[in-house]
Amino acid sequence: MYEAAYSEQYDPAQWEQIRQMLDTVRISLEQQNRVTESANADVLRKRAKVFAALTPSTIVEVDESEDLVLFMLGNDTYGVSCNEIEEVIPLQNLVALPNTNKSILGISSLRGILFSVVDLKRVLNIPASELTTMHRVLMVRHESFKVGFLVDSVQGMRSFSKNEMQDLPSEIHERSRTYLHGLALGNVLILNARVILQDQLAPAEDRAAMKDSTE
Repeated sequence: MYEAAYSEQYDPAQWEQIRQMLDTVRISLEQQNRVTESANADVLRKRAKVFAALTPSTIVEVDESEDLVLFMLGNDTYGVSCNEIEEVIPLQNLVALPNTNKSILGISSLRGILFSVVDLKRVLNIPASELTTMHRVLMVRHESFKVGFLVDSVQGMRSFSKNEMQDLPSEIHERSRTYLHGLALGNVLILNARVILQDQLAPAEDRAAMKDSTE
């Protein structure tokens, strides 16, 4: 009785069939894994080829964009990187200083801290205009000094791609060119704030040497 029951439960032919089925499934899974690994390898190789085809200039162009603060000086529109500007404030409490660089209009205060006010018109050889309530001061980021750039008015912000940079117009004075990066679409002159700070806040003898070198 027991032998009959056992023989019905354990059929070598059935177990052999089950084993063959399991082997078939295992082989199929192994083949699928090999196909998947091969496909992944192909994708990685294609990505590597695309990346290798990018020149250094192409890679830079992807990330070379920034936001500008737009402002007016006379009839022209200028822009300076938002990364260079801490904030924009009205012109107030201006006190003139004698015997200073002619481009420094005077000193003012912001939350109890004194700062120099640089007149960008004097720096860029633009005819001066009477000060009004429309004038604004761009507070410039600097690790050692508190400095503001005086401008006629602020127009807002704009995203700028360096791919659109154009050469400066020929009528721009040679001295002024040292303070500009170039021309953006819409005839926006891009200001080089760092160079202006280095020049205008340098000691008098250094400024004289820099002036002689450009003449």
